Amino acid sequence: MDKLKNKKCGSCKQVKSLSNFAMERQKKDGYSYYCRSCKNKKDVEYRSTEIGYMKARYHKMYRKQKATKRLLTFEEFMAAWEKHKSIYGMKSAWGPGVHNLEQHKPITMICSGKGEAKRIESNLSIDRLDSSKDYMVQNIIFIRVDENSRKKDTSYKDCKIHIKLHEERFGK
Repeated sequence: MDKLKNKKCGSCKQVKSLSNFAMERQKKDGYSYYCRSCKNKKDVEYRSTEIGYMKARYHKMYRKQKATKRLLTFEEFMAAWEKHKSIYGMKSAWGPGVHNLEQHKPITMICSGKGEAKRIESNLSIDRLDSSKDYMVQNIIFIRVDENSRKKDTSYKDCKIHIKLHEERFGK
């Protein structure tokens, strides 16, 4: 084995070309301990756990917003999720209210692979109640991907107008 061109994966134990390993400066030889395919498998396994899935959602939340400052720590985010679960269980908060939970749709946490290119409609999505405000404890809600997609073009202001019109026409 030419140590300059090949390396043994710490997971599958196969000797592979260095091109199959990610570069990692902090490692003694400058390459990851696991080959790319084993690392991807481990990443998918981790993101398939609740904590792994929630960490991915948390980081995606800020990447999507391109926020320079985080107003919500991961611990606060997880506390909000635990509170949601204590009220709704594994169901979306989007629905007729806590007294009609049977009408709320179930939430899944299915990791579809590296990068999660495939959208799973029932998966958990983090939404802001008011899109004009940042992600913070008072402004996040845990719903499904399909529900978030449906409402993403409706602003808080638009919702208030719709509610006012509804109340005017149908009474309170």
